[in-house]
Amino acid sequence: MSAILEHLVIGIAVGAVYSIVALGFVLIYKATGIFNLAQGSLLMIGAYICYVFSITLGLPFYLAVILTLVVSFLLGLLIEVLFLRRMIGQPHLAILMLTIGIYLMVRGIVLVIWGVYSKSLPSYLPTEPVAVLGASVLPIFIVALAAAAILFTVFILFFKFTSIGVAMRATQDNQQVAQSVGISVKRVFGVSWAIASLTAAAGGIIVGTILSVSYTLDDFGFKVLPAIILGGLESIPGALIGGLILGIAEHFGGAYLGLIGIEDVIPYIILLILLMIVPYGLFGLRRIERI
Repeated sequence: MSAILEHLVIGIAVGAVYSIVALGFVLIYKATGIFNLAQGSLLMIGAYICYVFSITLGLPFYLAVILTLVVSFLLGLLIEVLFLRRMIGQPHLAILMLTIGIYLMVRGIVLVIWGVYSKSLPSYLPTEPVAVLGASVLPIFIVALAAAAILFTVFILFFKFTSIGVAMRATQDNQQVAQSVGISVKRVFGVSWAIASLTAAAGGIIVGTILSVSYTLDDFGFKVLPAIILGGLESIPGALIGGLILGIAEHFGGAYLGLIGIEDVIPYIILLILLMIVPYGLFGLRRIERI
């Protein structure tokens, strides 16, 4: 029983990391209706920006984190202005292909500047595991769980109670109608990409601490796709629950099935089974189109 509890706690901690990455996907989709396949690239570039501030420039790590979040926010806004703003009103498939192009472009830029070798962020947390409900958990996973709780609470309240949050929801439903009532679709797009870039950078710092900073970090953008679809594309709580399910499933699968690589397959198996039962995800909106 204690072993099961330990795997559960560690799975939840890993799932918190996935939830933070998934949050950026959901924020952009919820605000603009765009499925952003470049989200993993924003995570990767955020980790590299933190590396530059903390290692290359030698700034204190807490200051490096703050500057990374600020720069990532501005970078997301810049990407939207340069690339996405021209695509307002265009078919979603064209925008989806554009996000793939951004993904490839960012990876190429990172390889040119930093090369293929991994980098390490400074050790800003104790390396000794701590006991949580009888399980030994690295402090970085506790930080990830706390960060996920804070971010999800903030953005749930943001979409529910702020004017820009309501405008984002209206824009996602219908851009033309939103414009007709005075909502600036350009502003909504800019803010949503900026915020998604900020959350991706937060995830990049955490993932870069757990693993290392390298160009392969952008693969996390695709790794969390089952969590996003499972939770529901428009649902912020769904991203949290989906990420936690993904983390728990991966950890239990790797621990008890004993097959090499099975932890990478299990989330997709769960996804396929659940989508046959709840095709819109656990918390997704059900839409009926009449033709």
